[in-house]
Amino acid sequence: MRIDQIKQIIKIAECGSINKAARELYTSQSNISQSVHSLEEELGKAIFRRSGKGVELTKFGEEFLNYALATFDQYNLTLEFCKNYDKKEPPLKFSVTSQYIRFASLKFIEIYRKYASRDSEFSFLEGPLLEVLSNVNTHRAEIGLVIILRNTKKATVNLIKSRGLLYNSILACQPSIMVGKQNPLYNSELSTVTMEMLKDYHLVTFSDANFNFPTELLSQFGSNIRSDRIIVSDYFTLDEFLLSTKAYFIGVYTRAYEELAPHSNYRTLKLQDKRLSLEFGWVRSASRPLSDLGKEYIRMIEDSLKS
Repeated sequence: MRIDQIKQIIKIAECGSINKAARELYTSQSNISQSVHSLEEELGKAIFRRSGKGVELTKFGEEFLNYALATFDQYNLTLEFCKNYDKKEPPLKFSVTSQYIRFASLKFIEIYRKYASRDSEFSFLEGPLLEVLSNVNTHRAEIGLVIILRNTKKATVNLIKSRGLLYNSILACQPSIMVGKQNPLYNSELSTVTMEMLKDYHLVTFSDANFNFPTELLSQFGSNIRSDRIIVSDYFTLDEFLLSTKAYFIGVYTRAYEELAPHSNYRTLKLQDKRLSLEFGWVRSASRPLSDLGKEYIRMIEDSLKS
């Protein structure tokens, strides 16, 4: 397998046509067809199948493409490293992907500010769990930050490993709820609440429900939680619901949030129930060591969470 073959596979998948891919790669259709055929023979599996519209990936080809994208990205990173090695201050590139975790983005802003004067490209991508894993697997992000239910930790870690990723636990987190001023609990003198106290209010949750709390909550708490809920896909909409209704949101509770309260119109209360336990951790590619920036970012998070 050669790097030019990997590049050809990526381009064909992008174009959906060997002929169009050949034109964009400035080679002949016969040359690229022969190259792909040679690779498929080497692998013993077909990557593409012909269709009326051109070519399409086989089931094996779809999986192969994920690894090809990651490999080609790593190849380009290596070339860039060699090109900039002798420069005094090479351009900085750092990317993090995260589930909807406020603390993660706040710490990312902190490390960006530290290096803002440098020629740099920083990116922070939020999304559901499967999207976070995909971003790390394809090297769109170096680090992925996740929250998992400890009740189903084994299954989730197996899912992470199946994507060629390594999982690193940071700490177990106490669940908390967040409410806005419309919720009566906002003005209460309580610092902790129980699920029984929430049964009259709607739960707001993010759209990655298969890897979030609703299903687990319903199975664990039964009548103490409403089966009807509000599902959103971004923090802006979540904020609007919390500010405008009596709804509540369940997330992690750490000491770091005590110093980084996101908004004066919200209140965070610890959720006292041992049946629901969360864990905060991070993932990286098994084939890609952490950069110095990646190590520094993880240290920042660990120091704040464990202090």
